[in-house]
Amino acid sequence: MTLSQPRLFQLASLTAGAGWLVLMALPMWTSGPLFVLGVAIVLLCVLYALSLQQALTSRAEPGSGKPGFFTLKGVLALFRNPKAVLAAWVHILAFDLLAGLYIHQQGVAQGMGHVWLLPCYVLAMLFGPLGLLLFLGLSQLHAGIQ
Repeated sequence: MTLSQPRLFQLASLTAGAGWLVLMALPMWTSGPLFVLGVAIVLLCVLYALSLQQALTSRAEPGSGKPGFFTLKGVLALFRNPKAVLAAWVHILAFDLLAGLYIHQQGVAQGMGHVWLLPCYVLAMLFGPLGLLLFLGLSQLHAGIQ
């Protein structure tokens, strides 16, 4: 299955957006977490596989250096390939949404109100690990209050 880069980007963005919308706007929907994991995150993983396959089978720009994961120069060479950048973006969308699902499930398990979780979702959606860090701090604060 071959999708254009703009189409892959659009599908990944819409899929992640749907997952975040469920977490933020439908907190009482009992099937929400199942939708986020079983539909949105799984679809993002499939889109990641497609975008990664396209990235791995494309040629790097001449003079971009040897791509790799273990040096900054290697990573910079990877990101000179727009197809690799798209694969990385879809990877980020999937893991940020997975962090959002973790925040949801742990927050519910700890009895945290949705209002406490909303800023964590927003930060996780925009800045991934910072939303998770905020949740971990609020979770400790919430546990201390009870």
